[in-house]
Amino acid sequence: MTNLTIKIFLKYSWVFLFNIILILYSSELLLTIFFQPQINSYIDSDYLRYQKAKELGADFDKRTYYQAFFEEKKNEPTLSPRYSFTKEYWSPNVFGFDNPIQNFMQSHMNNKNLIPLRGPINKKTLSCNEDGVMRVINNDKYGFKNRNSVYEKKIYVLLIGDSFTEGYCYDEDNDIAGVLRNKFGTNTANLGISGGGPLLSLASLKEYGTNFKPNFVVYLYSETNDMDDLKNEKKTFLINYLDEFNQNLINRNDEINYFFNDYENIAYKFFEERFRKSYNKFDAMEEEIKKSTSNKKIEILKDFFELQRIKNLFLTESFFNQNRNTIDKELFTRVLKKMKSETATWNGKFVVVYLPDWNRFNQKYSFVKFFHKKKIESIIKSLNISYIDIVQEFEKEEDPINFYPFGIRGHFTIDGYRLIAESIFKNIIK
Repeated sequence: MTNLTIKIFLKYSWVFLFNIILILYSSELLLTIFFQPQINSYIDSDYLRYQKAKELGADFDKRTYYQAFFEEKKNEPTLSPRYSFTKEYWSPNVFGFDNPIQNFMQSHMNNKNLIPLRGPINKKTLSCNEDGVMRVINNDKYGFKNRNSVYEKKIYVLLIGDSFTEGYCYDEDNDIAGVLRNKFGTNTANLGISGGGPLLSLASLKEYGTNFKPNFVVYLYSETNDMDDLKNEKKTFLINYLDEFNQNLINRNDEINYFFNDYENIAYKFFEERFRKSYNKFDAMEEEIKKSTSNKKIEILKDFFELQRIKNLFLTESFFNQNRNTIDKELFTRVLKKMKSETATWNGKFVVVYLPDWNRFNQKYSFVKFFHKKKIESIIKSLNISYIDIVQEFEKEEDPINFYPFGIRGHFTIDGYRLIAESIFKNIIK
């Protein structure tokens, strides 16, 4: 290549690069001006919820989880630390590195001991606070969020899935299963497990659902993080549920109680330590809100130079709030096939319900959400599985973001859960 050719190449390379940069930032500017999300994350979401509650004249529980736990336990002696076999408990995600709960779980995993899916059994636990109220909920004789009366007659519908199925942050009368039971007279068992993904849902079906033999097994797919959870679950013993593996948990309650005796002793001490050291973020709320508000312009500029709006359009991790929610088509297909074949052993009908992520309605324009949903739907269709699309149901409303407490990222409102239950009833039961 001659010197002249190199000079021409370098000259036009810079021109090309400059034009690309100009196009990118011009696009980012247009997106920033004309396609603003409804809720920006410049202020902490808990503070935003508190502000919204204050504007509406609603009460808002400002206690830390640990403070609420020990105060509520005075009135509810059976209140116990909650548990689920999810990465929050066997990894440092929630409690940090080298904590006693993580060590306890790792020991059981390493020794291939019995591992319950959710619990504790026949006790109460403390739920979350997204609408201003921290509720005490019931765990049934298998450790799931039901009253034991659900098992006294034929189970017509069995729900499996994650925290949206479990019904965060409401009690067992106001989640999807509760609405199906109370409003539609359809005896429904809730095997939802907060933090769980498709493999944990499969495990709950094989361990318990196969014994109940319901008319319908409904897996509620969470657009928010089911694929990210699947990526973590496949590294654990849960992957064995794709074969003939089974712990026979439904008949091992004595052993499960021994597990929870040990777990609760460890968790209580850990909770007490956290309670003593816990910092209540609401103590400095006004200062933090002022600081966040004053930094808002800086954050907007930072987002602009980082091309955040464009990233939300095209990048999975950006759209799904830092979750690498990319679809593992092969593994997810195997999980759905197994769920369907298990249900078919007693001539039950298997159904998948698609639950939307909050950002779908907050950030209205995104290729990520469009292609994610299309890919999941194509997998479901290829397996000839019955399908209910809650995205379409939510979009019939004027502003679907109101199906989330205060319109902020989180789980559904009571109205959201009610609409999902109504959709299930009218599509597969009525």
